[in-house]
Amino acid sequence: MKNIIFDVDRTLVDSYHPELTTLQEALYLVTGKHYESDVMDKLTVLTTDEFFRFLGIDDDAMLKQINYHWGRLLQNSPVTMFTGIPELLTLLAKEHYFLGIATSRTWKELEEIDDLMKILSTFDCVITSDKVDKPKPNPESILTILKQNHLQPSETIYVGDSESDMLAAKSAGVFFAYASWDNHDDSITYDYILNTPEDLKKLLTKS
Repeated sequence: MKNIIFDVDRTLVDSYHPELTTLQEALYLVTGKHYESDVMDKLTVLTTDEFFRFLGIDDDAMLKQINYHWGRLLQNSPVTMFTGIPELLTLLAKEHYFLGIATSRTWKELEEIDDLMKILSTFDCVITSDKVDKPKPNPESILTILKQNHLQPSETIYVGDSESDMLAAKSAGVFFAYASWDNHDDSITYDYILNTPEDLKKLLTKS
């Protein structure tokens, strides 16, 4: 195995609780509606634009207000990387693995994660949702990385945490490693399961 492509949210960064709770509060401040957790969970598999459309919010002025309050609240609840991830990425880069990112975040949203931006140069290729026509679960983001960098699917693992990631990997013809450390879902099928980031290093050593 030579190439590893990562999802971002709940795989590299612990975004679930800080981002969803602050957006939930921002939505309440602007719309007066309290959205339950099962609704907010949709943000983990949809782009931000898709999520707002899912909620039926398409007024530009309202969206601007929501994003303003969301950004303000996030300043006190920053998204951070999972323990062990920076060290793992540094090790993989030193061992000359190809490292990529295929995420549902836009580039602007990716830039909001200070921890990740500090080591973004570790990655050989980063494809955000605004760089493709069809974000995950469509395989376009993964296929773009494969094509641009002349990578073989049979030598590539996609590491993600959701059904959307699983479907994208399967459609792209690459192996799927389920990052289950923050989101264990028995309905997800996988080629490999990773209970901790350390398990990826063990898997690559075996392969």
